[in-house]
Amino acid sequence: MTASRSYVRDVLRLAGPVALARLGIIGMGLVDVIVVGQLAADELPYQALGWAPTAVFLVAAIGLLQGVQVLAARSLGEGNPQGAGVALRRGLVLGLIAGLISAGLMWLGGERLFTTFGISEELAGPSTTIMAIFAISIPLHLLYVAGTFFLEAIKKPGISTGIMWAANAVNLALNLWWVPEYGAVGSAWATVGARVFLAGVILLWIYVLLRDRKHYGVGAKNAVGPSYRALLGVGIAAAVSQAVEAGAFSAMTVIAGRLGADFVSAYQIVLNIMALVFMVALGVGAASAVLVSEAIGRQAPQDAARAGWTGIGINAVVMIVAAVAILVFAEPIGRGYTADLAIAGLVASLMWVAALVLHPDGAQVVIASVLRARGDNWFPTFSHIAAYAVVMPVLGFWLAEHQGMGVAGLLFAIFWASVLSAAVLLLRWWALARKLPKPTDAA
Repeated sequence: MTASRSYVRDVLRLAGPVALARLGIIGMGLVDVIVVGQLAADELPYQALGWAPTAVFLVAAIGLLQGVQVLAARSLGEGNPQGAGVALRRGLVLGLIAGLISAGLMWLGGERLFTTFGISEELAGPSTTIMAIFAISIPLHLLYVAGTFFLEAIKKPGISTGIMWAANAVNLALNLWWVPEYGAVGSAWATVGARVFLAGVILLWIYVLLRDRKHYGVGAKNAVGPSYRALLGVGIAAAVSQAVEAGAFSAMTVIAGRLGADFVSAYQIVLNIMALVFMVALGVGAASAVLVSEAIGRQAPQDAARAGWTGIGINAVVMIVAAVAILVFAEPIGRGYTADLAIAGLVASLMWVAALVLHPDGAQVVIASVLRARGDNWFPTFSHIAAYAVVMPVLGFWLAEHQGMGVAGLLFAIFWASVLSAAVLLLRWWALARKLPKPTDAA
């Protein structure tokens, strides 16, 4: 067995475009918040609350598709490149079904999704309209995600990255066109328009423009690859995990809404900043997962461990740099998001707490990704349930309302939940990695 090689260059080469694609996803939200915050600041709470339930359904469905990335990469490691195309095709079917079900449930829930949790009717009514429009975009975005996971697995992430940033330009143009007249409703429709572009262009590229599409089994009817059951074996665990986490964060938005309109606006802005950095961690996690899964496919567990540890280390460095950056630029960030000076000042005052959250929050998603890539699907799910569904909302409610800490209390709750999740997952990864056979210099 040969000595395990370094994976630093491999992780960085793949993580760069993957992280840029993830940043493009949050970039749409960033543009929405900034344009509404500058041109229709009074409607920012409606946008924040309208997005809260949308995020739960969307993130859960994205988790359901994670098997496309993991199993397509594993097929390549096993020497079956056409299996990647099978994973894509079945992932597109799952994404469309999950998206339509999600949209239907949101429309059925309506205003009750807000008023049940104590949100006033004055906030709930307009927020429900925003949510109903966002729901239309979910199936479209999931088609893009399935295509993106396939392209990342075959190590062509630059294609989906370019498409995502082109969609950001579409989103910005539509926001600037519609928000001045229609406010947050116009911004929501801009999101739908951008996601029509995403889904259409990525499918066109994969099925028509991708030169080696036949090699990867795109469109091949008789190719052998991952079954729906195998995709769901990875995806259901990831979906539950991500739904729990997104649901918990949405619950925190509801708590902020109970505090008042200015508080929910400030919380939404801070959360958007944290999500922007979190997308980089997602990119590192996705790149690490591809390399770990590929190594598992070719039966090289020591390489899988090395790739995982490399991703965890790279993420730590990136998150620390990002924390320093948002501390240095706290005031300009606040003013850049909104023309309301009171909200901008509140945002700037919260940056130091947000900086604390970045490393543990990023670490837990990277470690969860590499654990799932090596087949440990449910342990990260249970860890996320304990940290984000049990600890975080209870602690956030207690700190924000009963201790009078407001939005800072919500952020401290996120910090401690992330520390708990990251610590548990890191111990799990360490325990599994140390059981692997040690490399030797023998061939």
